Amino acid sequence: MLTMDKINKINDKYLDSIFFDLDGTLLNSQKQITEKTLLCIKKLQAKGKKVGIITGRPYFFAKYENHLINADFPLIGCNGALIYDFKKNEIIYKNPINKNATIEIFDKLIKNNITFLLYTTEEIFGFYSINEYPNWFNWLNNSINKLPDKFKFKFNAYKYKFNENDFEIQQFDIIKILVIVSDSDLTYVHSFCDELRNIKGIYTIKSQSNVIDIMPNDCSKGEALNMLSKIQNIDLNKTIVFGDEHNDISMFNVSKYSVAMGQANLEIKNAATFITLSNNDDGIYDFFEKIN
Repeated sequence: MLTMDKINKINDKYLDSIFFDLDGTLLNSQKQITEKTLLCIKKLQAKGKKVGIITGRPYFFAKYENHLINADFPLIGCNGALIYDFKKNEIIYKNPINKNATIEIFDKLIKNNITFLLYTTEEIFGFYSINEYPNWFNWLNNSINKLPDKFKFKFNAYKYKFNENDFEIQQFDIIKILVIVSDSDLTYVHSFCDELRNIKGIYTIKSQSNVIDIMPNDCSKGEALNMLSKIQNIDLNKTIVFGDEHNDISMFNVSKYSVAMGQANLEIKNAATFITLSNNDDGIYDFFEKIN
């Protein structure tokens, strides 16, 4: 994975700051940080390195992992649309989707019978039309239930057709919309995506397999990292980022060093400085073992 000529060009003495994507990167397929990876991060911190998380998840759904690694930096969530400082317990930046665009997208999702999630600044709302409760929602509920009480958050699911008085979208700042492709009819998803092209001020990107993230145009993981670097005096020339999906490429482009996980597709690997083992093979641990 890591060729010797590339390994010889980097050592952790050149690094001050390290950022990790969560799903597919810091977490394995069981959504866990392995003991090897956790120990590796603690050793890096003992050397004076600072670590942080940059994820497509909302900050409250990454709070537990942020706690486990004892992150030094505020957390960048929702693909860069929100930055949360857990030390101060406050949002230091947010960029919600335009209200008019949000309402238009919401109506088109409902019309096309799509299963989807809305991420607000405090909770997640889910909507579905299929007869069975969506697999993704089951996974989300199970994930919440496994968390220690102080890390739990609100998730409310609505089945079509719900009473409009039950949910008024205009009262919320919607930070991200997640289309659950795996729990939706593909024909309807394609139709919805065609209609989405006519809505201004948004773009779509992939953060995991079987989902589509809908984001405001002017934000990304890379832009948020750039912003955080100014707030926290982070030297991006001494920063390395780890990721595995298309939404990670923007932060690859901002940081001097970047690492694609072994299971990532060729486009992501080509955008990275280095390639390591997969998230299921302790790719983060293996990378730092090799460069040291």
